[in-house]
Amino acid sequence: MSRLIFFVLVLTLQVCLTSSNPLPTSAPDNAGLLGRAKQVYRDTKAKVLNLGGIVAGFAGMYYEDHLKPVTDSYMEWAKDHASSCGRE
Repeated sequence: MSRLIFFVLVLTLQVCLTSSNPLPTSAPDNAGLLGRAKQVYRDTKAKVLNLGGIVAGFAGMYYEDHLKPVTDSYMEWAKDHASSCGRE
């Protein structure tokens, strides 16, 4: 318990020291700043779209390997059950 209290105390002191000594601000170059912001946005968007494709690939692979074999047997059972009920 004392380690947790010590950790919280150190973390709180670091936050207080950081907030009490803000970095000096300088006048930004507005033209260059907008260009850099656009480039950062494009790079981030490309990374997110690439990561989304990777996640979709893993999800599809997981479905094919783990879920589809289980659901196929249930779908076959449902088709057989529906066809046998319709004949009675």
